[in-house]
Amino acid sequence: MVVTWMVVNRFLRRFVEQYASIYVRLLGASPVQLGAAQSTAGLAGTLISLPLGIAQDRYSLRKIYLAGITLLAMVPFLYAVAPGWLWLIPAVVLMGLGQRLGACSVICDLSLPNRDRATGKALCEGVGALPTLFGPAAAAVVITLLGGVTAHGIRVLYWIYFLAGVVPTVYVYRNLPEIQRSRLPSRRANALADLGEVFERGRGLRLYMALVATSEFTMFMLLTFLYPYAYEVGFATPAVLGLMSTAATLAEVVFSTVFGRMADRLGRRRVYLYLVPVFTAANVLLVLWPKSIIMIVAGFMFGFRMIGAVVYSSIGPELVPSDCIGRWRGILGLVAGLAHMVAPVTGGYLWERLGPQAVFLAAMAVDLFVAVPLILALPETLETATGDRGRGA
Repeated sequence: MVVTWMVVNRFLRRFVEQYASIYVRLLGASPVQLGAAQSTAGLAGTLISLPLGIAQDRYSLRKIYLAGITLLAMVPFLYAVAPGWLWLIPAVVLMGLGQRLGACSVICDLSLPNRDRATGKALCEGVGALPTLFGPAAAAVVITLLGGVTAHGIRVLYWIYFLAGVVPTVYVYRNLPEIQRSRLPSRRANALADLGEVFERGRGLRLYMALVATSEFTMFMLLTFLYPYAYEVGFATPAVLGLMSTAATLAEVVFSTVFGRMADRLGRRRVYLYLVPVFTAANVLLVLWPKSIIMIVAGFMFGFRMIGAVVYSSIGPELVPSDCIGRWRGILGLVAGLAHMVAPVTGGYLWERLGPQAVFLAAMAVDLFVAVPLILALPETLETATGDRGRGA
């Protein structure tokens, strides 16, 4: 049920994704205002992450998940009816809340054995991305028929997103069973003690939190400004924007399972380091040659950043016992939410003060000089992959 909803929603999200930031700009936002608007999603996710993590270990995962996908189903409607960029802030807040509540990561963490964790996550990423190959192309056709990249044309895309997204949400509501767990922890009155238990029983958690913050910062900053950069600096047409998104998805479809299996065989850290030069080179290409064919190639290479996220995310659940997964995900959600708040505003400031290219140069510097040392310092969890999750912790 979870994968079904995720596949359909990812297709619809890719249908509008390359136009989301452009839409905010067309509704009157400056680069800094665009970053500030996007940061509200991080704020919403940050505020809810810790209480949500505690709730996920104590209460029904099914009810929490259904609440999340309901909020996400309302987001495209709010985008479709917004008369100005300020009106998009409630939509972004709902998106931040929905992404936390409707995240399938805890369900995935509890369902996959350690020895196949990276493969399973990568397979889900690759198979889930397959239908999305057609989303950007379909959106480009609609936008072209409506007269090009305009606020009206993008608004129509969001109406399509909303109406089509109701169907899988209703389907999951009717068919999703309760998620079974071996046991639920006792409901302590002291929430801080609940969170402290995670650090008492886990290992390498602070290093991993720093890696999550770093990776989420660079990814969210790039996602916010990649397509506005292609449109405003590279003069990308709707077809080029669609091909960039399609190329990124194609990389995920073709290579996710390959690198996921490699991570389960060779080690998560080693495989992540194999991927760093690929998505670093994408930044270099965009800075030096923002031409149509080069931007499409860079889009393909950006897909490896998503694969890298799948690889390093396989480490996280293996650092804590299974009965702490919800709280651990809540802590990571707080860290990621803070990164989401800072990244778009930082990107907007760099764009306005130093030029659009500074966004990509900064992301490259953070990847090479912060993320790589952190991944090298983390414990390798591959040696525990044949055991159960409790022994691996």
